[in-house]
Amino acid sequence: PAGVQRLPQRRFEPVVRAARGPVGFAIGAEYRRETNDYTQDPLVDAGLTFYNAIPTFNPPAFEVKEIYGELRVPILANMPFFHELTLTGAGRIADYKGRTGTVYAYNGGVEWSPIEDIRFRAQYARSVRAPNLTELFTPAGQNFAPGFLDPCDVANIGDGPNRAANCAAAGVPVGASIPYLQSLPYLSGGNPDLDAEKSDSWTIGGVLQPRFLPGFSASVDYYNITVNNVIVPLDAQTIVDACYDAETPVNSFCGLFTRNGAGAGPNQEAPYQIISNSLLSGPVNFAKLKVRGIDVEAAYRKNFGEFALNTRIQYTHVLQNDNFLDPLRPDFADRVRYELGDPADAFNWNVELKHGKVTLGYQMRYIGKMTPGNVENIQSVQGRDPENEDAFDIRYYPDVFYHDLRLQVDVNDKFNAYIGVDNIADRLPPYGLTGIGGGSGIYNNIGRFFYAGAVAKF
Repeated sequence: PAGVQRLPQRRFEPVVRAARGPVGFAIGAEYRRETNDYTQDPLVDAGLTFYNAIPTFNPPAFEVKEIYGELRVPILANMPFFHELTLTGAGRIADYKGRTGTVYAYNGGVEWSPIEDIRFRAQYARSVRAPNLTELFTPAGQNFAPGFLDPCDVANIGDGPNRAANCAAAGVPVGASIPYLQSLPYLSGGNPDLDAEKSDSWTIGGVLQPRFLPGFSASVDYYNITVNNVIVPLDAQTIVDACYDAETPVNSFCGLFTRNGAGAGPNQEAPYQIISNSLLSGPVNFAKLKVRGIDVEAAYRKNFGEFALNTRIQYTHVLQNDNFLDPLRPDFADRVRYELGDPADAFNWNVELKHGKVTLGYQMRYIGKMTPGNVENIQSVQGRDPENEDAFDIRYYPDVFYHDLRLQVDVNDKFNAYIGVDNIADRLPPYGLTGIGGGSGIYNNIGRFFYAGAVAKF
């Protein structure tokens, strides 16, 4: 109409907003107090039985005050390439009574879903473990080191490059014979000067849940864990060897025992023997553990008419499993991967098929090959040559499959009956292993096993 100003046309486009959702958090505080004690029979306490003397254990209370918090922050959602982007974090401050003092644990992570079907995740975490009462305060008790070999003895002094010089600095003459007819008496107990163990772990992986295949999910995660300041007990032989194998004649290990001089010792020790019960053995912080690997898991759940299928597979591949336990060579790796009890590969596969009140279950377990002894004998570790290629009659125990079946009938909500058989193929532990210790417990040790039973609820 005349006199009415026409506004310029504008082009309006839809605005995409990120539905981020609420921030989640949790905070809290905790106080814990623990006690631990035991009292032996007076005769045992005094060492008057055929056992070692075991003194009364009555340590101070274990007390810790903690505060903690967790935070989850959605950043983006429902946007191109950002179906979800979320940050997470957590922290804990713990104050321990005694030497441990205040320690910190924390973690942070990120989850990103470019589309609804796929989610990537990554996390870093710092964890701590405080020494327990037993490690800290076990009273020094009598112990013995049978078969003890003095590193300064003429027969052993050539087994280390630094022994001759260090033994001479300790006053032991060249060519000295220092035999121990039975064993070396020493004391073992706790160490009140222990610090907390600390670990750093990294994990990165992803989850797949495709919409075109309902009921299916799969995940793959890489993990990398390093534990420092690991608490490890040292025996008498290790302590004395470490004293004289060190690069310098003055080190912390030499202060843990007293050596006799040229004459008779206070307990009639021979010249230059270590004085009985002068050596104190206990746990110390020095070791490191390193583990890396890949975990894979896949699952599928589906109904086919009157049948319901549920299956899951879990697989672990260990890339590294090394212990650094040499107090004089902190970077010297003792490989555990492939040794008995620690295979590089293992998986479980479970299948469950249900029809009405009847459920049929099947499980397959796989354990990879392992060596009969130290893997360093037949494998190169850290570029070092294998130590003894002929150490074993066989190089590896073979990989093993186990198969189990189970049939269950749910009569009603309060009663069911089942029957099954484990280890259908009747696989026994390989090459005479017992299956009950020394790492061989990883194998089934009773062969084919039938069972049946029922559950009634009242």
